[in-house]
Amino acid sequence: MSLPDRSAKSQVLQDVIANLTTCFQSLQRQGMSLGSVSKKGNTFWGMLRLIHEHGPMTVPQIAQHRRVSRQRIQVMVDEYVAEGYLELAANPSHKRSKLVTLTQTGEIELAQMSDIIFNYVEQAANEFEKEELQTTVKVLKKLQGLIDQA
Repeated sequence: MSLPDRSAKSQVLQDVIANLTTCFQSLQRQGMSLGSVSKKGNTFWGMLRLIHEHGPMTVPQIAQHRRVSRQRIQVMVDEYVAEGYLELAANPSHKRSKLVTLTQTGEIELAQMSDIIFNYVEQAANEFEKEELQTTVKVLKKLQGLIDQA
């Protein structure tokens, strides 16, 4: 069985996606070793960072930002509440949908993980030109937009 012929641009885009997938898996493994990704593959640091940056949010709002199901976010929130990193607060705009907020323990953990992650990223960033990184961000945002439209 032969694969269909591809245009040169299509082939390069497929290579980008294949490399992006491999890179994501490697980042996830690295994140586990740094403590920013849980053993279940959930992005612990990303959740804490999102709430820190945007303030208290509901589970559906977090899911919308993360582009994952509400159910998946609820499982993560329940886990992190049980561990003392997050707490649920009354929501004046909605009686049943609580606001997810950081606890003091969550703030401390976020600061410690951020320090480790930013040191790692700072070293890695030195291997790239700023323009390379800006182009990469532009391409990934455009690809995400196309995926969202599909």
